[in-house]
Amino acid sequence: MKLKITRVEPLPPARLRVTWESGKQSEVDVGEYFQAPGHERLRDPVFFQTVQAEEWGHGVEWPAADIGIPAQALYRLSKEQSGDAFPTADFNAWMERHDLSLSAAARALHLTRRTIIYYSTGAKPIPAYIGLACRGWEATTRRHVA
Repeated sequence: MKLKITRVEPLPPARLRVTWESGKQSEVDVGEYFQAPGHERLRDPVFFQTVQAEEWGHGVEWPAADIGIPAQALYRLSKEQSGDAFPTADFNAWMERHDLSLSAAARALHLTRRTIIYYSTGAKPIPAYIGLACRGWEATTRRHVA
């Protein structure tokens, strides 16, 4: 899916209102980026206000510091934060908790390995039903072990 941002508005201290090419808007908390290497300047409220949509709409940027966040990441975060997607961190924690490789997670959920890679890296939002499937798999596995 190609996502294109037409407008972005800062909502300090850590939120952005993103307008997508479709006309829909999302409010996204980008506070997790404040701790990411190379993104520390985002903590400065004055600097945070200088955000703009990238020229071709493939993300947002703060050109003075060569900092950016891709549209795909903003879309995924907006879905996770609204409850429409299972958080990537929770998915990865599920895999780690059960010592599942990418291939093993794919077999457990009856998905392709490529899909698991997309989900585990945050390249694509994880549908809420996959979160339910992870919880169901976990409950079933516990029952069989006990």
